[in-house]
Amino acid sequence: MDYIIGDTIRVKITVKDYDDVEQAPSAVPTLGVFQLDGTALLTSGVSTLTTGTTAQYYYDWTVSTGLTADENLIAVWSWPSHKKIYPFSVITQLS
Repeated sequence: MDYIIGDTIRVKITVKDYDDVEQAPSAVPTLGVFQLDGTALLTSGVSTLTTGTTAQYYYDWTVSTGLTADENLIAVWSWPSHKKIYPFSVITQLS
């Protein structure tokens, strides 16, 4: 899915155990967003637990207006001993 530069997007994660059951992590997950060359657009964004859940978190991130062209990015969720990576794309405008 493509997101438009300047828009605020909600990035979500659900932490689960090996039996696919929600499991609260030992620390609140943080979000990082990076360009493919490793340049950080966000580091250590502290997520919010979704009300009424055990381990569903989100972070509202405004796609960097410093980006000037369509680009592939990587979102990295981190919590103790774990990382989850999600690639996504941003565009300057709808075609």
